[in-house]
Formats: sequence, structure tokens, C-alpha cells
Amino acid sequence: MKEFQPPQRLEDLLTVLEHCSTIDKKSFGKSKVFTIGERIAINQERGSIFSQLAYESGEIQINETRNYQVPQHIENKIKFTLNKINNQL
Repeated sequence: MKEFQPPQRLEDLLTVLEHCSTIDKKSFGKSKVFTIGERIAINQERGSIFSQLAYESGEIQINETRNYQVPQHIENKIKFTLNKINNQL
């Protein structure tokens, strides 16, 4: 059986959400990276990717898939945050 390898985009979105959660814990709930609404948008894109993967594996029909990408201003923050994380490694 082939091991599941999530798409890089899914990995990147999870990475920035985890980073945001870590920062939030250190700042006692004051969001330092993404607002609640931006986090919702990121999770909407993650859900969209999961629905596309479910279609590819035959779990759902094409009309059940979602197609969502975060708005450009959130995409810019995602790229900035990923760059910041990668520079810390």
C-alpha cells in the first residue's frame, strides 16, 4: 500500500496554522500572526484540498468537491510566515 503524501500546499497551510497557534499561546490569546477570520479562510482552503483528495480517491462525486483559495492578502501573509519559519530553521 502506498503511503499517503499530502500536497505541499496542505502541508504549508498546516505549518502556518500551527505556527500561529504557538505564537498565540505565548502571547496569551492575542493573535500575532493571523486573525480568526484569516484562520477560517485558511481552513476553508484546507477543506477544499481535502475534498479534492476525497474525489481523487473515489470517496465523493465531482459535484461534492469544493474549490476555494484564500484571498491574495492572506496568501501574502502565508508566504511571509512560511519564509519567516524557514529562515528560523
